[in-house]
Amino acid sequence: MKTLAVAVFSLLVAAPVVSVPTPADAQVMVGRGSSRGAPPRRPALSQREENRLIAAEDAVYELEDQIAAIEASEAPTPEQLAELPELRERLAEESEVVERLTAKRNRRS
Repeated sequence: MKTLAVAVFSLLVAAPVVSVPTPADAQVMVGRGSSRGAPPRRPALSQREENRLIAAEDAVYELEDQIAAIEASEAPTPEQLAELPELRERLAEESEVVERLTAKRNRRS
């Protein structure tokens, strides 16, 4: 009997304490992590910026295809070779726009 009492006592002492929050505690816990004076977040990109991002992405794909087609041709014409630096410059400009707007969108969302 003494051994049984010691075993029950040791189980009770070793059991974790479970506490149930009261309704007042629950109300306080709901508000944790929210800042009170923070202004509402602005949208990531304006509609104009979103349209510009889509247009720049399309331009990047088109320019990459044009450059790849010129480089893949066995005998490019002199006009194509003269056009290649201009295409690469436009590609760099459009890629910069895509990177800038994508970074802005990711920063705000």
